[in-house]
Amino acid sequence: MSTIPSHSRLADVSNAALFRELTADNFAILAEEIGLRLATYQNGAPTTIIGPPTAGTFALAEFWRDALGGEWRCTGAGTPGTWLQIQPAAVTADPASGTIPTGYLIWNVSTGHIKRHAGGYVWEVPGA
Repeated sequence: MSTIPSHSRLADVSNAALFRELTADNFAILAEEIGLRLATYQNGAPTTIIGPPTAGTFALAEFWRDALGGEWRCTGAGTPGTWLQIQPAAVTADPASGTIPTGYLIWNVSTGHIKRHAGGYVWEVPGA
């Protein structure tokens, strides 16, 4: 049984004749995705989804990084699972296109504000 999610770029090294090489490749992939904060890969390409995944089966505590760099943790396994945003997306301007879930958090680095998506393309500063 593989423990690597189907949407991951990581190689499954169980029963692999080239265990050492595949493990080295996996470390390079992890360093790239963590260090450069790349979006989670789906079908070989970075996701274009803003927010948590909307399809697929996910396990408890699984990690997801969306197209804008927002980070999510699965708090309830399932299809597509239940997700909690654990890190706002760092942006230079408030997003004005794409499907953005209500409640989505961004950190606008130009203004220094954390903002919450209120629906449509309206952003609010929580507690302001």
